Amino acid sequence: MAEIIMPKAGDAMTEGKVVRWYKQPGDAVKKGEPVAEIETDKVNLDLEAEADGTLGRHAANEGDMVPVGNVLAMILAEGEKDQEPAAAAPAEKEKAPAGTPENAEDTPEDEGAGDQPQRRSTDRKESVKHTTGEYHEAIEQRGPRRDRTAPEPGAAAKGGGEQSGERQRSSPLARKMAREMGVSLEGVQGSGPRGRVIAADVKSAGSGGAGAPAQKQTATAPLAAAPSLETTIIPLSAMRRTIARRLAESTGPIPHFYLTADYDVTSLMSIRQQLIEISGAKPSLNDFIIRGIALALRHHPNVNASWGDDAITQHGEVHIGVAVATADGLITPVIRNADQKAVVDIGTEVRALAEKAKNRRLKPDEYQGSTFTISNLGAWGIEEFTAIINPPNAAILAIGTAEPRAVVDANRQVTVRDRMKVTLSCDHRIIDGASGAEFLRTLRQYIEQPLRLVV
Repeated sequence: MAEIIMPKAGDAMTEGKVVRWYKQPGDAVKKGEPVAEIETDKVNLDLEAEADGTLGRHAANEGDMVPVGNVLAMILAEGEKDQEPAAAAPAEKEKAPAGTPENAEDTPEDEGAGDQPQRRSTDRKESVKHTTGEYHEAIEQRGPRRDRTAPEPGAAAKGGGEQSGERQRSSPLARKMAREMGVSLEGVQGSGPRGRVIAADVKSAGSGGAGAPAQKQTATAPLAAAPSLETTIIPLSAMRRTIARRLAESTGPIPHFYLTADYDVTSLMSIRQQLIEISGAKPSLNDFIIRGIALALRHHPNVNASWGDDAITQHGEVHIGVAVATADGLITPVIRNADQKAVVDIGTEVRALAEKAKNRRLKPDEYQGSTFTISNLGAWGIEEFTAIINPPNAAILAIGTAEPRAVVDANRQVTVRDRMKVTLSCDHRIIDGASGAEFLRTLRQYIEQPLRLVV
């Protein structure tokens, strides 16, 4: 008899949500075959069977929140009888007053220890390995993930053979959006590979009704009439719960202070255009800034640091976290050793990680371990803002839009230059005002003399 447990897919994960069961009690399963999809605080994962056998009763229903380490179901060997699995009841809704953060020190063993007498005796790392590493690689090698609840093409569906064929293919994000928006995937026309329904199709169906392709809006199109408002209760996703907890942990204990600088990016935008014409690649302004930050951090190890209870750690490597907006909230994929990568390589990696983040396919090592974080709202036309530090980082840089502005030059003449404002949020326990200002001054040299970034 083998157990299927809720794995710990990240240091901060304490519970996960059962999104769907691919296998029902009594179904035959093979080792390595996905049996359920779970939602963690960052990604959606498939849980694989670790032995051949027959699936026993579910200990958690679809939609249940289950603490890490709790049993979700049992795999019965030949001749074994189905027994009631260890309870994996949904986690109780928080009854603490709003704003009270969860205790980050709580461990999975503390949660539900009283109502789970049976514990997994084998190494749980094997389960995590399947869900976070090897199986994700297999998914990416064979293309879009198949809806595993659909019957094989040409085979009759279970229950009398009244249904046959393949159900509508859809991405995990599309299925989640469909549930939240009340859209039936059966009537949505997919625009992804092999007709797969993607998030954009669901959004279009939710606004247009029948899943027709969204009408392209021109820049001069009038603003659509606002829909009528209605009260809606949206259950907290695992990601949103984690975001709330980490923000409370950041703004409460961490003493923030902010430093704003205004950079001239005229030369940087010119270098970018030249690089596009020469190489054919299309790096964004943000890609240049990431490299500039990474190089500046080499000169300021006190900014590339983390706070600990007993010591401050100044990191020997530069790993830049890049905030990416998803349907469930922000996540920060990490560009590792960014100071050792060219601008074009950084751009390629950022776009690949952002795409994986939006489809909830990031592996833990792709969103954990940053030493510095950036948040860029320039694409939304935001001129200036402040960001909340992503612990345990010592700082985060908020980047505004680059835009032409009238400025007074060294000859006291008014001229038009491209300018961009950045704001550094600092942990005052690690960074003092002067050291934060020194970092921004070094960054200015890289941004305003952009040849330093490409040589």
